[in-house]
Amino acid sequence: MARRAPFRERMSRRAAIASGRIARSLPGRGPKHPSLFFHLPKCGGTSLSEAMYATIPLNHRIGVIDALATRRAAAMLHFDADDVLKCHEDGENGHLTFDTREALLLQHMAWDTMLIHGHVLWSETAWSHFGNRYKYVTIMRDPVARMISNFRMAQRSGVVTQDLGSYLSTPIARKHAQVYLRYLCGRNDIPQDEVPDALALAKSRLGHFALIGFLDQTDAFIRAYHDMFGVKLRLARLNAAKGDEPVLEASHRSEIEALCAPDLALFEAARDLV
Repeated sequence: MARRAPFRERMSRRAAIASGRIARSLPGRGPKHPSLFFHLPKCGGTSLSEAMYATIPLNHRIGVIDALATRRAAAMLHFDADDVLKCHEDGENGHLTFDTREALLLQHMAWDTMLIHGHVLWSETAWSHFGNRYKYVTIMRDPVARMISNFRMAQRSGVVTQDLGSYLSTPIARKHAQVYLRYLCGRNDIPQDEVPDALALAKSRLGHFALIGFLDQTDAFIRAYHDMFGVKLRLARLNAAKGDEPVLEASHRSEIEALCAPDLALFEAARDLV
């Protein structure tokens, strides 16, 4: 959540969550339904998740499926190594981290956790056993802007060492371009010849979400969340990328749009659905 934030910011964020939870602990003031916040990376989910945490009464659980901790746990389980990059989602062992997260997701659902949040792939097991109980919520962002944000984060963390032009020809760039496809299809690695079938499956799963929001329409999402859950989200802007935006040449943009084609199709399908 806030482990890398400066001390004062970290304490302020935790205090805001705690005070919100205390206020919601009176009878009838919590959310009307348990939910899964299906967190698509680099879509403004950090701010939203903390606003959601603050609506959960103290007598209910919050299940945070932490990105860094699950990467480390998967590396320990499968390679006996405490290494945050060994099973990174963008690498060849990323599926092992997602397997770990699915197990934690099922544990929290079986435990009746009120709010579950994390970078999890679609789990057909979770849906078949708990889809009638949990309301699925997500927020999306223009795929081109989302991919560029993902690239900047990967550069900062050392996962990507190339400049933008070199990066676009790498397998990691394709993964970053097709996040919606991978997450909704439930597969971390999708061969190119299987993309059409995966896209059809991913589109069908959009209809399972109780609420889909868009980063450029945050106010509308907050209103819809209030209507559905009976609680208001108080949003702060967290985890924003620092530094200058990369300069996009025309060739870069066209290449990014081509890579993002499946996610652009899913984004438009979600817009139409909403």
